[in-house]
Amino acid sequence: MKAIQHNLLDDYHLLSYDVLDSTNEEAKRLAGGGASHGAVIWAKRQTVGKGRMGREWASPEGNLYVSVLLCPPCQLQECSQLSFVAAVAALHTVEPIISDGGAVECKWPNDILHDGKKLGGILLESFTTLDEYGKDKQWVVVGIGLNIDSFPEHTPFPATCLRASGVEIISAKIVLSRFVYNFIHTYDSWQKNGFDTIRAQWTESAYRLGHPTEVAMGDTHFSGTFQGIDTQGRMLLQLSSGEIKTITAGDVLFKESGA
Repeated sequence: MKAIQHNLLDDYHLLSYDVLDSTNEEAKRLAGGGASHGAVIWAKRQTVGKGRMGREWASPEGNLYVSVLLCPPCQLQECSQLSFVAAVAALHTVEPIISDGGAVECKWPNDILHDGKKLGGILLESFTTLDEYGKDKQWVVVGIGLNIDSFPEHTPFPATCLRASGVEIISAKIVLSRFVYNFIHTYDSWQKNGFDTIRAQWTESAYRLGHPTEVAMGDTHFSGTFQGIDTQGRMLLQLSSGEIKTITAGDVLFKESGA
């Protein structure tokens, strides 16, 4: 389906679609076809929405599905920081429109919560293409889904949406505009000032920070106290022995009711 293009701030441009298989997949196709840094891909509906680790992301019309195509001037190991850039931008987007915005939290590594329920998620993908000189060109796609009108009800974790959180007059287009604005400014801050400021902002709203936390890495579970993230965005979990375990990939389990 042909995209409708709109101009945004600086080097960013919006491509809007009624329906796509996946905004992340479209971003990758565009990169392979000669797209430039700053393409923002928005679909009103996805037919094959993607979550982390190959999971499906339910994508009915009414919620926000957007991916930003970036060509960041950084080392590959630093690209993981962009998930936290997106999370901070999402915080700045939803906190002002939720009456009790202080209850909005970031759940490591990529979720946005409200009142302990999943409001949105971030999917980061990196890949390379060949430039006009035959050299590798590194890309990162930052995809985000935010529940606005609805949320999946049959999930192994609690979920919510903005409307269920008391936001009555809102639309995906309004949230898109606010998110893109916040993402551009947060990304610029990351480029100019590094990860420390982003990490500090993310940590201020971190889910379970300083509390007992259980992390699943496949079939292996670790329990300890969540102490924050390091300079690469890896989780720091203090075990009962006092050892700080650095976790690169995994899922923080939702706390039991009342825990």
